[in-house]
Amino acid sequence: MLEQKIMTFRDDNGNKIDYQILEQKLINKTEYVTMAPVNNKADVEVFKIKFDRDWNESLIQVESEKELDMVRKVSSVKF
Repeated sequence: MLEQKIMTFRDDNGNKIDYQILEQKLINKTEYVTMAPVNNKADVEVFKIKFDRDWNESLIQVESEKELDMVRKVSSVKF
């Protein structure tokens, strides 16, 4: 059985939410992460991993329908 990868974030109210990383893919030189809240696997979200010039990592939520379609085409996760 594969080990579940969990990341914890805080929502706008400061509440902790655990997300399970479902998949990570490199598409056109951009790294995408597909994840869902542990308590709601149907609520899949897609993020881009970005690095600043000091190699600090940040996640940017993908909202563009065109970009989401591109990720859907190569993803094994159905969303």
